[in-house]
Amino acid sequence: MSPLPRLAALPLLALLSSPLACNPTGGAPQSAAPSASVVTLAAEIGSCDSLDRCEKECAGGNADRCRRLGVNYEVGRGVEVDGVHATALYTQACDMGNADGCLAAGRMYEFHHGVTKDDAKAVTFYTRACDAGDQTGCANLAIMLENGRGTAKDPERARRLFAGACKSGSSLACAHARQLGAPPQGSGT
Repeated sequence: MSPLPRLAALPLLALLSSPLACNPTGGAPQSAAPSASVVTLAAEIGSCDSLDRCEKECAGGNADRCRRLGVNYEVGRGVEVDGVHATALYTQACDMGNADGCLAAGRMYEFHHGVTKDDAKAVTFYTRACDAGDQTGCANLAIMLENGRGTAKDPERARRLFAGACKSGSSLACAHARQLGAPPQGSGT
């Protein structure tokens, strides 16, 4: 069996798009839309058009504006790329209860985007995203648990998290869940 693609390796902006439909019949996962179209769409809806307004709203406690401003700094939209500042903004958004901010901060630490690679911090942020109901955060946490990166290996918990993400529509999570022996979607996982 060939290795399955890593959910966490998806481009940042692709994670902001809606999840793919899971194939409940157990067949091969459905394909994603061409990445260029996903990235273009997500860049338009996932960042700030007005940096000044976003900075003021973020400073005023708007978690989504902090997260969006983080996207600007991560991808260099209207500002120079600054992974450290992007991570700080994602962390600030996460601390305000924004699950997407938690997910993004985790990804920054997992993939060494402007900050020191730290799988334990990535696990912490993915856990916070998952606890807030973000299924991509759950799937990314499951990958870490499956491989024992930043945390103890826990294939059973990973299977449950993948199964939950599958139910919410992630075809890649469905494939991982099946690989770990989860029953097909809809059969009482």
